[in-house]
Amino acid sequence: MPTPSNHRLPQAPPVPPGENTEASPPRTETSSVLERLKAAQPKAPVSAGDEKPRTTTAAPPTAGPAATAGPTAPAGAAPSTTRTPNQTQDDQAQAREKARAAELRAARAEKLKAASAAASAWAAKSGRQTAAWTATTSRSAAANVRSWRADQVRRNLVTLTVIGALVGTASVAGFFGGTEIWTSELLRPDLTLVSPSLNSLYIWALIGLGLIAYTVHQWLPGQADSPRHRRLGWVVIAALLLNLALALTIQAELYAPSLMVHGVLLVLLLVSLRWLNRWSAATRLEGTLVDVPLGLFLGWTGFTALSHTAAFLSLEGFSWLTENEFAWALAGLGVVVVMGSAVCSMDRGRIAVALALVWGLGWIIVERLIGEPQSLPTAAATALAVFLVLITAGSRRHRVDHSYRRALRRHQTANLPPIDLADDDDDEYEYDDDHHDGEEVHGGPARA
Repeated sequence: MPTPSNHRLPQAPPVPPGENTEASPPRTETSSVLERLKAAQPKAPVSAGDEKPRTTTAAPPTAGPAATAGPTAPAGAAPSTTRTPNQTQDDQAQAREKARAAELRAARAEKLKAASAAASAWAAKSGRQTAAWTATTSRSAAANVRSWRADQVRRNLVTLTVIGALVGTASVAGFFGGTEIWTSELLRPDLTLVSPSLNSLYIWALIGLGLIAYTVHQWLPGQADSPRHRRLGWVVIAALLLNLALALTIQAELYAPSLMVHGVLLVLLLVSLRWLNRWSAATRLEGTLVDVPLGLFLGWTGFTALSHTAAFLSLEGFSWLTENEFAWALAGLGVVVVMGSAVCSMDRGRIAVALALVWGLGWIIVERLIGEPQSLPTAAATALAVFLVLITAGSRRHRVDHSYRRALRRHQTANLPPIDLADDDDDEYEYDDDHHDGEEVHGGPARA
């Protein structure tokens, strides 16, 4: 491979410093104009954001007086850009905008922080105020509830329950339209031998009026703390609600649940009878307004327990009941007579209970005589049951009244001195000569 030559190209000889400028290459007119413009341009100021100073492009060195127009750049250096006054103003405006935006962001952050702190303080204060208000309200409500009298609450509840239950029962019965309870299969008068006529249900009008009278009586001033009403009020509320449930179950033809509700209602009314016997009526008015309505309610519930049970068994198709229906009718009537007589023998004699039983049994007699199915033996047995119930209640009332009169007479004569029949004192007794039979006539002064 050939060895490269070490010969170099000859360099141009430097221009001597004292040589005439006319030996330099000629200058054109265009270049001289550009040089004058650049020389006349003012030097651009260095902005605060610039890190490096900006340089201006210098004209190439020239000989003679034109060489003083600007400094010469070193050979091989990159030419630098020149910024105009408009560009500098734009940069300053952008910097000011950035600074303003930063200030706005900082102010907004401060406002948000202050608002968050204010909201937290308000929430804490509002929470404390709400808690204090709630506690105050709770204490006030609790104090108000504690200030309520139990008797006042009971009387209000009894009043509302009586009105609501009576209206609800009337609605179920069809007085306000809709399905009537009279059309229920359980109440058909021709279903069994102990099914009464539908006219027997009109006793509810009398029971309803009696319950309204009971409600009025409990509001009398002297009955506010009566022990009778304190016990009877809650029993009456529960009994009326159960009676409404009984009517709804019969209307919906849910006969098995209705029978269970009927049993619970009968037990509850027997409990009310216990309180009636424990605290007897103080006046005749109280006996009329309290004992009579609850006695009618109890007697009618006991009678319908017989008829509803027989109707339920017939609807379920028990053959032992349908094959010998008269015998089972006698058994049911016997249970009604025994239980009714036991209840009517309590206290002074519960005539209201006996009257309710007699009302239901009487409509059985009417239905067996002129309705279907006709059964003269059943009508005769029912008439005997009516007689036994009335005799039991009436005899109990007579015996209690007779015992009361004897006790009252003993109390009135307890402080009188005994009468000495062997005393013949003339001051105490004198004889009437006109009487030939020698009778003694009381003519002395009255004894102390």
